Amino acid sequence: MPKAKSPDATESDPTWTRPAYQNRSREQRDRLLKAGERAFAASGFWQTHITDIAKRAGCSVGSFYRRFEDKEAFFLALQSDMAARAEANITKFFEDPARDGEGLDELMIRLTRNTARTVRGIEGYYRALFELSLRGQNVWPPMRRVEAIEAEFLVKLFRRRGVAVDDKIQNRAHLAIRMMHGQIISAMLHGPGPWAADEPELHDELGLMLIRYLGIDGATRKTPKT
Repeated sequence: MPKAKSPDATESDPTWTRPAYQNRSREQRDRLLKAGERAFAASGFWQTHITDIAKRAGCSVGSFYRRFEDKEAFFLALQSDMAARAEANITKFFEDPARDGEGLDELMIRLTRNTARTVRGIEGYYRALFELSLRGQNVWPPMRRVEAIEAEFLVKLFRRRGVAVDDKIQNRAHLAIRMMHGQIISAMLHGPGPWAADEPELHDELGLMLIRYLGIDGATRKTPKT
């Protein structure tokens, strides 16, 4: 195990990676992270070797060790990078002015569709995440944080749109987001049930699930233009 701080850290250069002081070093770090995600997708975390990651990144094993202590420290850096990107994507989605004029039913389906596209783009990361979790590693706090942030944005949007919500809405929104993410990840990693992760029917059904569970069936119309 690396000498690591808590895995819920989301700094771009956490203490369990060696700092990249120059642009060239940062670019190499980014190449290694992308290569690692692809290698995990192809072979899984435990079957992927550091030589595989270095080869895919076009660098030497020595370059890997100049940036990361070992493969698990490398994964924690990958997780921090993924969490930061997820938070940025969530913020961009909800702060888009188009959200205020969009029907909530359309918004929920768009949210699930965007989530599915993002998840499928980093399949290797999720495979490695589950493998480490099954070995007892506490890798879930950053995921829970991303879900909570997404839920906060959703509740803020409801209130901005004048949707009547009670004091339990924050926890319900967090659970709803977690269920939506879980269904998409499960379909991607374990196969269709009944729909595949990229099938529009799944996104429609998950959007409907969010609407009904959160009790906003009567508020899905578009915001009238003034």
